[in-house]
Amino acid sequence: MNKVNPQPPRLESRHLDEIRASIDWPTMFAALGLRKCEKKSKQNDWWAYSPFHDEMTPSFHMGPGGLWYDFSIGEGGGPIELIQRMEGGNCYEAGRIILERRWATASIDLAQPVTQTRQRTQARAAHAVAPDCAGGAPRNAPIRQDLLKMCAYHDTIAARGISEETCDLLGIGFLPQGRSPLKDRIVFQVADARAVSQDDRRTRVILSHLGRSIEDAEPKYLFYQGFHKSDELYAQELIWLHEDAADQIQETGTIILTEGPFDVAKAVEAGLRNVVGSFGASLSDAQADKLKTMADARGAKRVRIAFDRDDAGRTGAKKAAQTLRKAGLEAEIFDWDAPVGRNRQGDVYLPTSVQDLADFSTEQLQWLRQRRLL
Repeated sequence: MNKVNPQPPRLESRHLDEIRASIDWPTMFAALGLRKCEKKSKQNDWWAYSPFHDEMTPSFHMGPGGLWYDFSIGEGGGPIELIQRMEGGNCYEAGRIILERRWATASIDLAQPVTQTRQRTQARAAHAVAPDCAGGAPRNAPIRQDLLKMCAYHDTIAARGISEETCDLLGIGFLPQGRSPLKDRIVFQVADARAVSQDDRRTRVILSHLGRSIEDAEPKYLFYQGFHKSDELYAQELIWLHEDAADQIQETGTIILTEGPFDVAKAVEAGLRNVVGSFGASLSDAQADKLKTMADARGAKRVRIAFDRDDAGRTGAKKAAQTLRKAGLEAEIFDWDAPVGRNRQGDVYLPTSVQDLADFSTEQLQWLRQRRLL
């Protein structure tokens, strides 16, 4: 006679409440491998580097009760939501993982094996990651929401030297109203050029939105919920869809890689179309692979890295160059300290007041392009 395998006891909502009330969040924090930033952390108020992507500045916050918020992706919640975000599965499977690892207690007997739950959870997490590794469907699917329909041109954008024409091209505007978490911020639409029909023709699709504080309040950049920034490049759609971008890549043999959306916007304002941004002073393997695909398709011989002039930018540029070379690309780093010309008094250097591409005037950027420095 066949024996029926006993089913593991089922968690109920009251058990989830007990988990939230009893969570040993410091132990969970350490066990998950979160990299604590000691300088920024205080007692019962911890900061860490995001576990969801590489970053130079800690943006992940956790406090009593395991309440957390990742400012870099605009998501947060409690301990159960964190396990769901990191390992997949539903809230009850996440609750089981927490109880199995003894990070909390609940009035339920988990003495019976629950490996099937863990296997299902791990399988879901692997399925979510595997397509990227295998070159399959990207994690950031197109969305229908278009926040730019509610946005307007703003004095802050004008003060940066970005025209309405460039805003229309890239999808930039100020969001003055609504229920979006990006309200009262400069909104940058994140797009891509993807084949959405059987003829394989690339079409511009919206992937997400991010908002920049107009007064440099924290967080400076707030990403739309669920967006994986390490998988994309800002303004990547121009490389595929804009004729000037293809022509400039052919002419210069170069794709320019910079940090932030305003850096890209200022370059585009100056007429440079072969420029993309990495959403910060770091470059992931996925972003490097995208650049490799672009370079091969458009005939680029190199990627020139023009990260910010500060220490984080210089360090990030060196690491990005290594990542690009690992992907099979030639990488050059824009030298902020090298002479850019010469006059009767001697060598001419970039003024120290210029710290990133957005600080240049359009005329300066055009001059640098003429001299093949950008």
